[in-house]
Amino acid sequence: MSEIPVTNWAGNVVYEASARVAPTSVEQVQDAVRAARASGKRLRVVGTRHCFNGIADTDGVHVTLRDLPRRVEVTNEGTAWVDGGITYAEANAALAEHGLALANLASLPHITIAGAIATATHGSGVTQPSLASAVRSLTHVTADGDLRIVRRGDAGFAHYPVHLGLFGPIVELELDVVPAFEIATTVYEGLDYAAAVEHFDTLVSELYSFSLAPNWQDGGRALLFAKRRGGDAAPAEILGARAATSARHPSPGADPVAVTEQLGVAGPSYERLTHFRSEFEPSVGEEVQSEYLVPREHAGAALSALPQFADVFATLAHSMEIRAVAGDDLSLSPMRGADVVAVHITWHRDPDAVMRFLPRLEAALEPFDARPHWGKLYATSRERMLELFPALPEVDAEARGLDPDGMFRNAWSEALFG
Repeated sequence: MSEIPVTNWAGNVVYEASARVAPTSVEQVQDAVRAARASGKRLRVVGTRHCFNGIADTDGVHVTLRDLPRRVEVTNEGTAWVDGGITYAEANAALAEHGLALANLASLPHITIAGAIATATHGSGVTQPSLASAVRSLTHVTADGDLRIVRRGDAGFAHYPVHLGLFGPIVELELDVVPAFEIATTVYEGLDYAAAVEHFDTLVSELYSFSLAPNWQDGGRALLFAKRRGGDAAPAEILGARAATSARHPSPGADPVAVTEQLGVAGPSYERLTHFRSEFEPSVGEEVQSEYLVPREHAGAALSALPQFADVFATLAHSMEIRAVAGDDLSLSPMRGADVVAVHITWHRDPDAVMRFLPRLEAALEPFDARPHWGKLYATSRERMLELFPALPEVDAEARGLDPDGMFRNAWSEALFG
């Protein structure tokens, strides 16, 4: 039986749970919810702990779904059913056996699907929406311990994929899948930052997926991780940046041993769309993360605002990664209603210093309606979050209707919803 760690992956959040359980069946998940309710305790699910704030914490019962039986069941409708504890790496391997794949993946294959969609985790690509957009239906355990399924097309469905943990344990999901395909990654180095911003749309519009990684210790000169469909030709040079002749890590100077294969060698999408191999620990060391997502129409101005903080990024951050995500209609998605550009920062693990700096960064990005990633560090006020995520009251009402006692809430959600 899994042992639930007492901190998040980064170690910057110490969980306050008074009890930890690892059910081995959906029925045991239901029993855990009923037992917590009977004892007056709150309950939250913890996944692979890749959140950097208190979203997954609880002062009650922590539940992991990693001991549920693994399930990947393909249907005839172009979907696959998976269990609530499965990781992307596990799902990818099973789908490949059926000649299928997920259309998009995040940087890490190590994370659970149910946990990733909770915070609108995403990959990159101007036509690729967040991972939560692949959810066709989900089954959750209500505060009464009952099973309830919500499906795409149901009234209020948009409130559920990016769920923030408000609706209880997600024990089963139905996902859109596509025929298996290949991706080849070519990394271009020495890309001038100002040129990349000026030509951003042209630079990325023909790529299936990409990441732009400025090195602020080198004036912002960037690596471009260009991911193309297998068979698509890759030029030797882009905007003066030349294709690397050996593997590169997104963090300057880090050993690339854990990165997925590059050098334009085509392979299965699940082995290329992620940055890191599933069999390796991806971290460059102790770290915390922030991310802000800006409507793509403001990309040029927002990205041009970053060099003023070059000295801070050079000293306080491991790396920066600039990506694009297609818009969606999910209630609490930072991509709701607009295609976005995402500015992701992996900081050294000094959360106090990061939190002191973030108000300056957020002030610079505020004119561009930058929305923070739910699972990472941000300093945005509750009042501003209500402006940026206008569906918050609707989701709050939906959750309270199903969970009037707030069993699935925690200190983090109370600060957000009041």
